[in-house]
Amino acid sequence: MLSQPVPRLRVLLLEDDPRDADLVTHALERLELRCTVLRVDSRQAFASALDTFTPDVVLSDHAIADFNALDALRLTQARLPEAPFLLVAGAFEQSTTECLRSGATDFIRKSDLNRLAPAIVMAVKLRESLRRLSRRQRQVLQMLAVGCSTREIARRLRLSVKTVETHRAQVMHRTGIHDLAGLVRYAVRVGIVSAGQGSDRELPGSLAFDSGAS
Repeated sequence: MLSQPVPRLRVLLLEDDPRDADLVTHALERLELRCTVLRVDSRQAFASALDTFTPDVVLSDHAIADFNALDALRLTQARLPEAPFLLVAGAFEQSTTECLRSGATDFIRKSDLNRLAPAIVMAVKLRESLRRLSRRQRQVLQMLAVGCSTREIARRLRLSVKTVETHRAQVMHRTGIHDLAGLVRYAVRVGIVSAGQGSDRELPGSLAFDSGAS
């Protein structure tokens, strides 16, 4: 049982085995996590659900027929970076390590589903500050975290330096983190950049260089 109530959550479950999906859903109900679970079992359905269901959290098995967890993680980071991504699978595989390094929040064994609800609550609470950021502010945070300078961010996002500085100040205000090192650590913890990503300034998939928003 959870010690503190949380708002009803939308949970997107990527799982092609209905029996395993039922196990996950029943575990969440048993632990009194208030949620609506949507199960999908294809790449197309998953991508559509990110846009229409807009989940608060994503759960994924290692792979389904045409889609694996790493691809699902990258798609989630690109379209809904504020949603934590948790692996829920029968065994820890080599691909699990790659997903965790790439930004997945946690790994839960299907034989230990008592851990699932507390892990979801912790992940959602960790991202409260991230959800307060606008899309542009999240882009600035991501680019700061991979080592881009203010001028480089301005060039890549086609903004003025002053506008980038304003977004950076808002990011610090809304997250309550007032130093660059702290912002980098936070970006890694919430999975919008991966550990070590800043070494080559490889930009996350969720960075879109459009000029539609300032």
